Amino acid sequence: MRNPNHFSPRGNGFTLIELLIAIAIIGILAGIVVPTLQGSVRKANEAAAVAALNSIRVAQAKYVGDHKGQYGTFKQLFEGGYLDKRFNYDQPHNRGYVFVITLVSKSEKSAATFSVNANPEQSEGMGATGKNFYYIDPESGICFSDVGPATAADDTL
Repeated sequence: MRNPNHFSPRGNGFTLIELLIAIAIIGILAGIVVPTLQGSVRKANEAAAVAALNSIRVAQAKYVGDHKGQYGTFKQLFEGGYLDKRFNYDQPHNRGYVFVITLVSKSEKSAATFSVNANPEQSEGMGATGKNFYYIDPESGICFSDVGPATAADDTL
C-alpha cells in the first residue's frame, strides 16, 4: 500500500522547464494572433466608414430634395429621420472614424453642395483604427488617401 505522504522523485506535477516551454508557446501564439486581430478590426472599421459614407450620400440626396436644394448638417439629417442616432453630433465618431461635414450654401453663381471626410481617430501604430482617409461629395465617388485627409483629387474606390 502506498503512503500518500511519500513523494517519489518523479512526481505527478510539471517540471519548471515544462512550464517555461508551455508559457513560451502561449507567448508565440499570442504574438501571432494579436496583430492579425488588430488588422482585422482596422479593415472592419474601414468597411464601416465606407458604408456610413454611402448612407450619408443617400441621406443628403433625400434631404436636398425635401429642403429646396439645401443640404443638411448631421444634426439636421438625424432630426429629419434621414440618419440614425450615431450621427446626432457635429462630428460623429463611429467605429474608429471621425466624420466631418462641410456645407456650401446655394448662391447666385452656384448650386449648394456638401463634402464629408471620414478620418481615422488614429492612423498609425499598433492601435490604428484605420489606415485610409475617405471623402465624398455629390459629384465624385468615394475618394481615399493613406497619407492624410482625402479630397476629390484623390483616387476613388
